Amino acid sequence: MDDGARTNFEAIEIITRMRERLEPGSTIVFTPHYSSSMSRRVADGRRRKSVQFLDRMEEEFSPDLSFLAAGELMIQRGSLKHMEEIRYPGTGWVLVEFDTGVSWIETLIQLKRIINKGYSPLIAHPERYRWCRRKNKKLITLSEMGCGTMVSARSFKLKRYAAAARNLLKDGLSHALCSDAHSIRDPILDGDLKKKLDESSSVPWQILTGDIPDMILNDLKLPELPLTGKRRFS
Repeated sequence: MDDGARTNFEAIEIITRMRERLEPGSTIVFTPHYSSSMSRRVADGRRRKSVQFLDRMEEEFSPDLSFLAAGELMIQRGSLKHMEEIRYPGTGWVLVEFDTGVSWIETLIQLKRIINKGYSPLIAHPERYRWCRRKNKKLITLSEMGCGTMVSARSFKLKRYAAAARNLLKDGLSHALCSDAHSIRDPILDGDLKKKLDESSSVPWQILTGDIPDMILNDLKLPELPLTGKRRFS
């Protein structure tokens, strides 16, 4: 999952670095930022640019890398617009985020609304939400509802969230690890990051960066949290 690059040139720099350090055949999912309060015109324009950029990257980087265009939706003002624009292609999975100060009750209400609309929420960077840092076991409740969770590798460089991100991985409370790269200086899912996390995560790297992401892209139901001690997923 990668989003936040300010220019196409910066995004290409990130992808070039990934090609050099990821396994051949890896899939990169573009998740540019959307807001549920943005207009239809703005959302359609963002989607169009994302697809155009995807076509350009496929020409330049195939077959080393493959690409998908999705999005990361900031839920605002109780609106759930633009689910179709941001869902992972061919699946019901939608990557959503909230204001970092969102309450537990509001999070629960909005995620239930998303599920009632027929989508499966992927909760971006749960380590950044106040309610999760206080009581991260609430993620178990959300996984029982059918939600997925994705810790962001970018959080490891942010002092405010680094400890919470590591605790979620240690406790098996994240389904996946995503790069969430905003610039060339951000970590990507390479061997260097794997070495740093192998000692702190209770779930194997391959599950967090390969097996469960594959389940998401194949529109499968994810295992309930915590993942600690679970080693088979199908």
